[in-house]
Parts: sequence; structure tokens; C-alpha cells
Amino acid sequence: MTAEPAAPILSPEVTARWQARFRAPRVSLPDWAQDAPQRNVYSSDLSGVVEQYAWDRETGEHRQVTDRPNGTLIATVSPDGETIWWFADTDGDEFGSWMTQPFAGGEDSVAVAAVEAAYPAGLEVGRTMVAIGRSTDDGSELWLAPSGGTPRVIYRHSDPASVDALSQDDALLVVSHSEHGDPRYPALRVLRTGDTTLESPAVVTEKWDGEGRGLHALEFGPLPDDRRLLVGHERRGRDELLIWDVAADTETEIALDLPGDVTAGFYPDGSALLVGHDHAARSEIYRYDLASGAWRSWTPRRASSAAPRPAPTARWSWPGPRRRCRR
Repeated sequence: MTAEPAAPILSPEVTARWQARFRAPRVSLPDWAQDAPQRNVYSSDLSGVVEQYAWDRETGEHRQVTDRPNGTLIATVSPDGETIWWFADTDGDEFGSWMTQPFAGGEDSVAVAAVEAAYPAGLEVGRTMVAIGRSTDDGSELWLAPSGGTPRVIYRHSDPASVDALSQDDALLVVSHSEHGDPRYPALRVLRTGDTTLESPAVVTEKWDGEGRGLHALEFGPLPDDRRLLVGHERRGRDELLIWDVAADTETEIALDLPGDVTAGFYPDGSALLVGHDHAARSEIYRYDLASGAWRSWTPRRASSAAPRPAPTARWSWPGPRRRCRR
């Protein structure tokens, strides 16, 4: 019987290096305030569990926002950069309520007391109102909470539904629903926020691709009166993109001859899309010009995620330090 060769003895320096690769803290891409992009929120497991952090890029200050035994996975920042919203679940079970905290620090408070604890089903923080989705074993409930007004239920159903996108002027809200019977392939409904009630939903338009074809609202265009909605669809058996003008009820498919799946977001001036492409365990980034349809690769290395920023800049991440690039 041949003896197994002895494992090589590594020096302390080499051992420390490979251990550091697995123990290094992870940091997400930041989520920044639309009207105050210097104010950012990001998640990191620096403390040993994933928590939420505030980053003021003007001062360079980083501040831990949440500190809970099982961590905090979801947070965002209001458009004016004044308020951080984070989801407080119970012992990591994803059942809980939305909380708020001033960006500069301070006491946490329940964001909308009228909305009872539940599983999260979407959150859209606007400039004049907030849309909150909640899900329980009894079904789904979607709420609108105007600033200084009375929160109200605008949708309730026994099947899954969620808050998906709010227009920049807070006039239109997109919700996804599974009234057709299959939550895996939802449909989209656009509502006017000003006069929508549970008893009288103000429906602007709807879209459904039929059985086995889901639609997912990604975001409205970034201009003040933008009615372009970026949508993910599955018409050819994989994730692809289209832009739906919900006012005219017309759509334009984004034709990218790429294998695998894509997602995207608008550039701040609304002229282009930053497209993320995943295929064969590789991620790539592209810039797609909406006027010409021209697109080109942006990928500096094997990026794992990216998002456009004002300036014009984009931020992406991969294993290792985060980078920023101008294009």
C-alpha cells in the first residue's frame, strides 16, 4: 500500500494570506439618495453579520446604522438623503416592520405605524409619499402613505402582490400581481396614486404576457415627468428588457443578442441604460444608448454588480476593492 504524500507545511505568512481571503469583510454597492447623491447607504458584514451603514461622501464619514444579533439585510435612503429606511425582522425570519433613522444618526422609529408587521412585499420611498407592500399567510396588502396624510390600503388580494416602482413625480405606482393564478409569472398594473383607493382603484394601464411569461418592473425613467418604465420580461425563456411608455401604452424591446440573462437601470439623464449581463458564471457590464440603440462593453474586469451614478459615473464591484469609472 502506497502511503499518502504528506501535506505541504505552509509558512505563517502564506497561511495568513489565504485565510484573509475568506475572512475579509464584504461590502455591497451603495444605494444613494437621488437628490443628494453624496449620501449613501450600503451593507457589510464587517461586524460578523450583515448590517447597514451610512456613508457621507462629502465628509468621508462611515457610520453603522443598525446593530442586531442576526443582522439587517434591507435598507434604502430617501430621495432627499435625510432618512434611512431599514427592515426590522424578528430574529432573521424576514417577518417584521419598516423602521426609519435620520441619516446623520439618531433614534429609530416605526416608519408607518398603521402598517402591521408582515413579510416585505416591496417599498418605494418617494418625495411626497411612500408605498409599502406587506405579505402574510392571508395574502397581500399594498399601502400608500402620503407625507402628512393618512395611510390607506390601495390593494388587497389572497394571492401574492408587491409594490414595484414609483414615478419620479410620485404620480404613478406600478404593482405586480398574480391574479391570473401563478405568482411565478406576475402581471403589472399602473395606478394613479392621487385617487387610488381599495374600493376604487385608478388604473392607468395593465400588461400581462400570458401564462408562463412573467413581467417585472425595474424602475421608472429618471426625469421629472418620465413615463418610461423599464421592465424585465421572459418572452424567449430568459430575462430580457423592454421599455414601456405607460402613458402612451407603447413598448420597445431592447434587442441585445446576448446569451444568458440581463438586467438594467437608467442613467441619471435618462439617455442610456447600464446593462448587467450574466452568463456561464461570468458577469459583464454594457452601456446601451436609447436614441441610437448602440451599445458597448464597459466591463473593466469580471464585475459582479454595477449601478450608474450622476456626473456621469458608474460604480461596480468585484471580489476586492470597489472601483469607480467615468465614461
